[in-house]
Amino acid sequence: MKNKSKTKLDAIIDTYEELAVEYRALGDQKLIDLFESFIPFIHEAKNNLQTKRSALVTGCEQGLREAPLFLTSFKLPQDIQSTALKFFYRVVETHMPAFFEKERQKREKIVSRGKIGGEGEWHLLRNRVDEIEGDVVHEVELLELYRMLDDYESAT
Repeated sequence: MKNKSKTKLDAIIDTYEELAVEYRALGDQKLIDLFESFIPFIHEAKNNLQTKRSALVTGCEQGLREAPLFLTSFKLPQDIQSTALKFFYRVVETHMPAFFEKERQKREKIVSRGKIGGEGEWHLLRNRVDEIEGDVVHEVELLELYRMLDDYESAT
């Protein structure tokens, strides 16, 4: 039998399923409910012949882009929020390594410019802080991001 290569949708489903497993292990009901609710919907839409796969992929990708905002707006205990964000970035990078490339490029432009130009850029940098906080390998980057975030907050 021929080994079928993974589609983008397969990678997305694997991502959501692994996130559900990771968040179930954290034990926070909000996280469990959110990510476990996506899986049956995705499978149902995938099996529905009237659903365009491209539309399903686009919607699922948007859900992943917005997940860090959900995770930070849930008012989770700080240790659970931090762990949930780290799990999120690790799992997405594992299954979809190029997913955050555009965000990385935008972030690099903002950092090279040295100034945050609006709330969307603030969220982009804040999400990066949440991703790398506590990791000594990223200490220099983290200090620069803190400075930029503080400058922006002071100016608004």
